[in-house]
Amino acid sequence: MVCGIKDTATITGYSQHFLRKEARAGRIPHIKSGCKYLFNIETLEEFLKNKALEVDQKPKEYGVLRRAK
Repeated sequence: MVCGIKDTATITGYSQHFLRKEARAGRIPHIKSGCKYLFNIETLEEFLKNKALEVDQKPKEYGVLRRAK
């Protein structure tokens, strides 16, 4: 189901600002029609669920020193 940003925010529970910011940055799947952002709800929820799993699986690197460039 394809919805606008307001309906997508209501259905998914994410804020309109978050959805607009992430879509503008190209980090979440969307369709841009003129100045409107359209989202396929099923695709978006699957994408965000997979992203959440990726974040949980990254190893933590505590105590590692970084070099200054």
